[in-house]
Amino acid sequence: MKDKVYNFFRFLGEYTLYGILFFLPISNALVTYLVILAFFGFIGRKIIKPEFSYLKFRPNIFLTLFLFFSALSLFNSGEYLNKSINALFGKWMQYLGICIIIQDSIYDQKIIKRGMFVFLFGASLAVLSGLSQYFLGVEFLRNRSMIDMPGGMHAITSSFTHYNGLGGYLMVVLSLAVVLLLTDNPFSFRTGSLLIFSMFSTVAIILTFSRGSWLALIISFIFIFIFYGKNFKRLIPIFLMFIAVFFLPAFHERLFSTLKAGGDSDRFRYWLAALKMIKDHPIFGMGVGTFMANFSKYLPDSFVSYAHNCYLQIWAETGVFSLLSFIAFIVLLAYLGIRKFMVSRDFVLLGLLSGFIGFLTHSFFEVNLYSLQLAILFWVWVGLISASIRINNKCGGIR
Repeated sequence: MKDKVYNFFRFLGEYTLYGILFFLPISNALVTYLVILAFFGFIGRKIIKPEFSYLKFRPNIFLTLFLFFSALSLFNSGEYLNKSINALFGKWMQYLGICIIIQDSIYDQKIIKRGMFVFLFGASLAVLSGLSQYFLGVEFLRNRSMIDMPGGMHAITSSFTHYNGLGGYLMVVLSLAVVLLLTDNPFSFRTGSLLIFSMFSTVAIILTFSRGSWLALIISFIFIFIFYGKNFKRLIPIFLMFIAVFFLPAFHERLFSTLKAGGDSDRFRYWLAALKMIKDHPIFGMGVGTFMANFSKYLPDSFVSYAHNCYLQIWAETGVFSLLSFIAFIVLLAYLGIRKFMVSRDFVLLGLLSGFIGFLTHSFFEVNLYSLQLAILFWVWVGLISASIRINNKCGGIR
């Protein structure tokens, strides 16, 4: 009876993971409910078999330090202490909890592979919804409108609130799809399907006009090329699409607007304001979750609430030790993942790592870690990478 109950909770953990991966771009409410179910499954498993050896995974040590230093920043929160407590327990601890739950839910490499199939299936709906939004004027997942941009351009958002959010999501999607495309049988039905999906996804990410996601995707492709440079000729249709961008005046204008006077002056002003906040409280920050409350003091004429740079915002809110802990975490996780891939040649792991690298690149220009959909995606992704490394360790590096 005990084993049957345990298997039920294990089943619950596995299938809530699939649900989260599928519904990430579709419904925040459903994802929230699924996270609660995943937590319920986690508690059930731990009551029956209280096994926590995976917490000794070295990157998790730096996550603990990150949380510790974030908690210390509460002493600087002042009048915004309630905001800080809500941010610490209502956001960061929940996100890190998702990461731990995902690590615990995955006990077999097949779960990760099935999860990636479900993830790409959900992404296909987001891609089609975005393309429908642009060409037919209908976004069928959340009924959102395109965002008007300078020069008469219109950026697609699909089910996301902003085109940069969609761009960050699609960058992760394309990174995974491209790795699977490069490593699959060139004459298989799956390869043909992946190529078509990747081409549609490329059109969609171009139509976001999100330059940060374009750059992040390039960095991701370079990462893939370094560790698996074979079969890149299969990406010729995708490269041709990006090259075509340079010959279209609207895209050309958008791409090089950063270099023009006033092109991205607002973003640079946000960064300078964040640096002023850091200068005032460099060690323990101004308090986790207080960036929005304090930002107007440093840039009174702005209605923006975020730094548009996750690393600066972490430093401004929680201090230099918190930022260093986070950086140590991502560097160590990437290092262990790359080292494990070199031994195991697990290409799903390479796809996860390429999306991870691209996401962190995009986070230098956007607020990915403070956006519900993208933050959950990141911490689920981290959990998947951690579990994949652990499972490969158990298998002795053999696929």
